Amino acid sequence: MRYVLVALLLVSALSGAAVAQEAPDIGAATTFDVDLQADGNADWTVRTTIPFDTDEERAGFRQYAERFEDGEVSSSPGLAFFESAAAASSSVADREMNITSVEREYTVGNGSGTLQLRFHWTNFLAPAGDGYELSDALLTEDGTWLRSLESGQEIAVRTPQGYEIQRSSIEARQENDSLVVVGPESFDPQEFSITYAPEAGNGPGESPDSPNGPEDGFDPFVTVLLGLLFVAVIVLAVWRWRGGEPIAEVANGDSSTLSTDDDEAVPDASDAEESGVDPELLSDEERVETLLEQNGGRMRQADIVKETDWSDAKVSQLLSRMADEGSIEKLRLGRENVISLPDGEDEE
Repeated sequence: MRYVLVALLLVSALSGAAVAQEAPDIGAATTFDVDLQADGNADWTVRTTIPFDTDEERAGFRQYAERFEDGEVSSSPGLAFFESAAAASSSVADREMNITSVEREYTVGNGSGTLQLRFHWTNFLAPAGDGYELSDALLTEDGTWLRSLESGQEIAVRTPQGYEIQRSSIEARQENDSLVVVGPESFDPQEFSITYAPEAGNGPGESPDSPNGPEDGFDPFVTVLLGLLFVAVIVLAVWRWRGGEPIAEVANGDSSTLSTDDDEAVPDASDAEESGVDPELLSDEERVETLLEQNGGRMRQADIVKETDWSDAKVSQLLSRMADEGSIEKLRLGRENVISLPDGEDEE
């Protein structure tokens, strides 16, 4: 089947060897995503997408892919290829490189299937002054292991966070923070070279993600902002708890100067009741007056608390203010207060 030939085609693409030249064009596509890290390591993702036309081909791919996911077979370029490349490049670069954190998975769609290999390549970048250089990790004693990309293959190299491209010797298009090369393309042994430098303002010891970055901590300015935000939340919570009364006036004990600019814009409580207006649209004072009218002009303060579902403190402050304004009357009977409309407004 076609998917069996993919390994030969991909080996040819990376090694430059004349392998599988007589194999039919099966349309396999491979992408290499190289996510460079600010510590000099790199996370690789190799995806090979294989089309199929029949249910038999789909079933055959799934069977192969399950074995691939279990590590029983190796889609090329497979893990062994990259482990060999890392070992060879370690000798040339004179620093130890290892392939770790290997993951394999696959997906099956209606017309194609994808094999995905992920791994972590340590010490992939070479330190270069304040930044890094991508070059010697691709070299072996016999040249480069990345000799070419075939048609349908693509490699994308993402810039490390906190760095920018200072120099590049390859012809590639820029996509966001990545350099992308699309096959067919061939590379000379020393051609693939990219130099990265810290971004402006991220010099040595300044980039939080760089190897020499400062220890984790809080920016004092950010801490002040968080403190102000916390105070604002507390003030808002108290304001809502007090039923919308201005905090400064309540704190000063001055409840007679509360703003009533919106009083004329709100319907009268009795009119609202007759017109079926939602009580939630009424002011607090109008809601109390409506409750009193609905209960014959007189209610216990505890019943007002129960009916409105407000706190005892809010109801007590609201009724005290209304009593001072003359819109209600408060009468102390034993341990409870009886609230009534002024004489002449009771509904018998």
